Amino acid sequence: MRYNERVTTLTTREAFKRLRDAANGIDRALAVDRGSVRWRDTPVPGVLFGLALGAAHALMFMPSGDIAGPDWGDRLPGRIEAARRYLLGFPRPPR
Repeated sequence: MRYNERVTTLTTREAFKRLRDAANGIDRALAVDRGSVRWRDTPVPGVLFGLALGAAHALMFMPSGDIAGPDWGDRLPGRIEAARRYLLGFPRPPR
């Protein structure tokens, strides 16, 4: 997000905490990979992170407005729910 022409960033720790808490609020089986959480400023500010649901794993991107904007607490759960639906679409591993 832009504030006085500067990109406001979260610490990696705070970004992980927000992602983890939102994921746990949606589905306790959703796991955020702590080591994959990275802030990036360009070309679009936001957070890269790994998300897993069972055997399904994906690298995700969360725009800064959804995790650090003024209404992030309202927006983040909806974005995590959409990521959960995406992961549910992965094929199941063979038995």
